[in-house]
Amino acid sequence: MLKRLVLPPNRSCQDAQTIETEGTVVIIGANGSGKSRLGAWIDTSSNQNGRIVHRIAAQRALTLPDTAILKSYDDALMDLLYGNALYPDKIRQRWQSRYTTGLLNDYDKVLSVLFATEAKRNAEYVELARGSDTKPDIPVSPMDTLLTIWRDLLPHRTLILRDAKVSVVDNTGNIYHGREMSDGERVALYLMAQCLCAPPDAILVIDEPEIHLHRALMSRLWTSLEQARDDCLFVYITHDLEFAASRSNSTKIWVKSYSHGEQWDWEIVPDVDNLPESIVLEILGSRKQILFVEGTKDSLDYIIYSALYPDCTVIPRGSCVKVIESTKAMRDNPRLHHLQAYGIIDRDFRSQEELDALSHHGILYLDVAEIENIFCVPEVISMVAEHLRYDPVKKVAEATDFVVDNLRDEMDSQISSRTIHEIKERLTMLSPKGVGSSNIEQALKKAVSEIDAHVIYSKYEEMYRRAMSSKDLVECLRLYNRKSIVSRISQIFGLKNGEYVKLVLRLLSGPHGRLLRDNLSKYAPLLPS
Repeated sequence: MLKRLVLPPNRSCQDAQTIETEGTVVIIGANGSGKSRLGAWIDTSSNQNGRIVHRIAAQRALTLPDTAILKSYDDALMDLLYGNALYPDKIRQRWQSRYTTGLLNDYDKVLSVLFATEAKRNAEYVELARGSDTKPDIPVSPMDTLLTIWRDLLPHRTLILRDAKVSVVDNTGNIYHGREMSDGERVALYLMAQCLCAPPDAILVIDEPEIHLHRALMSRLWTSLEQARDDCLFVYITHDLEFAASRSNSTKIWVKSYSHGEQWDWEIVPDVDNLPESIVLEILGSRKQILFVEGTKDSLDYIIYSALYPDCTVIPRGSCVKVIESTKAMRDNPRLHHLQAYGIIDRDFRSQEELDALSHHGILYLDVAEIENIFCVPEVISMVAEHLRYDPVKKVAEATDFVVDNLRDEMDSQISSRTIHEIKERLTMLSPKGVGSSNIEQALKKAVSEIDAHVIYSKYEEMYRRAMSSKDLVECLRLYNRKSIVSRISQIFGLKNGEYVKLVLRLLSGPHGRLLRDNLSKYAPLLPS
């Protein structure tokens, strides 16, 4: 079912705009960007085509009353929606004239509605049953739905809603009052009751839906409530990018800024090919240059690049292919041109021609074959030697011999891999003149005939031998494509295998970190300003 939400004017349009969605709406933005004010505007200042707006503020009290006050359904609902059944003024009564920052203290009111709806359902059913010759089906009440969702999410706690009281039975059989529940349990009950007791076809505005909820519970709770109240439009206001990304069937609104006079700068989050929505949200939330790198958030890549590029938002994308795809996708999207994006990849076995071609798309490269090799450059070896009270010159010489000896042992496999890489690269340039199998076959034969594996292999063999004979450590590190070399080099310092990397990382975060970063930066690309 298509749902509509009216939003205020933005920079691109001077009139209020209507957003249409088949799912939910998620309003995202940094702290201070005006998200909560926008939620308050939707609640109190906009005409949502006559639909009732029920907003649940981020600042909400979670103290349960000893006993819910029993009222008629109409009075209880008016009390919840407007703060006072006799004087229904939402701003003054419900929000105490502080409709953006006021503390919402209505746990007693929502419980009154919950019990009132149960009593109303029961009374209507009794009246229906008395006038029927057969036993009619019992309609499902909000309380029934709430208890079903509770059992699914919190099976280790049995919730009892009876005689206007909230009680809980734990897995040992102990019974205690609802006010003794944990923060997470109390907020779960509160949010369930608020959403399930809302009027039909309401717009539910939930500010910071993640507060007090465990991440594993949060997504399941809101999914269950969305399914139970599919007549309502859920509008979430959050700065939690992970929660925002979890609402897959949603229209996402990015709030950039707010200025007094109810002026917001907002836009719909664009779809970007080859970039997951979670990454797009992280990009939009950044005020820095974007730097895509290989690896994950717990990898060496991320640690090093975060240290070398503190003025960038570093986003790990796993493989080099993903780095290339992500950088191109962002730079080619006209809606993201205001954000500068670059990628950094390892040299691996790429030729200089390949690397130059990638640079035109903002994809830069290290001056060593692998990110791990950057810890083996002479400047870093010298710093570690001085830290451990060794002769730096001697240790650089030992490290050079170690790398050269290991490279010599693997020379055939390294050259073969580089040769195969070039052959594959040449075949990707296959471009038949015309369509059809005969044209493809002819183009393939021509491409293969122009590839001389022996010549390519010999070219690289000469390159490797020259680097080894000159004992040029940096040149060897440009060619040597083996991640484990940095772990094995520990032995020249008398360290256990892998301890060398840990030591360098400690130096990076210590008092010598600045000098170490300067030395590492010599082998990392300079980002255009």
